[in-house]
Amino acid sequence: MLCTLAPSKLQGSVLNQVCQHGRKSLQRIILDTDPGIDDALAFFLALASPDDIKLEAVTTVSGNVGVEETTPNALALLTLAGRTDIPVARGCSLPLVREQVKADYYHGHNGLGDVARPATTMQVVAQHAAQLIIEKVMQAPGEITLVPIGPLTNIAMALRLEPRIAQNVREVVIMGGALRVPGNTTPTAEFNIYADPHAAQIVFQAGWPIRLVSLDVTEITCLRPQDFAELTASGGPVKSFIRAMIDFHLRKPRPANEVPLFQMHDPLCLATVFQPGLITWQPVYADVELNGTHTLGETVAYFKADEAPGAPNIQAPVAVDSARFIKLFMERVGKAF
Repeated sequence: MLCTLAPSKLQGSVLNQVCQHGRKSLQRIILDTDPGIDDALAFFLALASPDDIKLEAVTTVSGNVGVEETTPNALALLTLAGRTDIPVARGCSLPLVREQVKADYYHGHNGLGDVARPATTMQVVAQHAAQLIIEKVMQAPGEITLVPIGPLTNIAMALRLEPRIAQNVREVVIMGGALRVPGNTTPTAEFNIYADPHAAQIVFQAGWPIRLVSLDVTEITCLRPQDFAELTASGGPVKSFIRAMIDFHLRKPRPANEVPLFQMHDPLCLATVFQPGLITWQPVYADVELNGTHTLGETVAYFKADEAPGAPNIQAPVAVDSARFIKLFMERVGKAF
């Protein structure tokens, strides 16, 4: 099976608190992604925030759809936005241990709402995604933030190949998990963690600074159809592409009494890289369930320190300023494209 390696000892540093609310330094990031409609919106927000984000590279992984779709999706999105200078590395096509799961029922067969991908001449780099992650982190100790917004297979692979990245990364900001709310794939599990729970467990226990942007805050951070209509009323190819993807989402069957909102999972995660104050954080100990018959992929967080089996290893979200985020997203993407 692709992307399975013999375990090695993971060495990590003590959790380093790096989410000071006032910081304004340019964030150098690697976006690890499985595009994905909301992944595409995160792409555009990153590229619309040049004063806050320097997108060093994009690495692709199987998740919402297979890596054979997520990789050309990433290339096409960068081409559409006029950023063919950003390297893209293809990553793992299968989870570490479990069978593959996808979310094409939500994102369409090609991951982008079945909207035709723009033509591109971009090519992936020769390196595997895990190798590119290692290279970038080790060449710039303390400077690179990893932003995985898909399953964590590539990140776990990078740790297995070079455990020292745990001491050399600036921060890991993850979209994933459901801590105090139900899952969106099973009653207990969120999709990104469920898709590769063994990788998630490796990443959670690596001893590096993690902020987890979970369903607790992403499911209550939504854009309405009228917001997308306003956003895409004028503009170029990027806004037209956004409108087509969201039209796919809005056409999906839903209960008659369900309001057609679009949950901004990945864009919110991306925004907290440079505006951590969008979320109120609490340090907690968290782990991933690997053995439960009905709870595989559950993220279990101990919010009461005296009950935790270990020291805090993540910053967990306990509140979000959704209105502030929506305003930020609308303004930045609206002006940039």
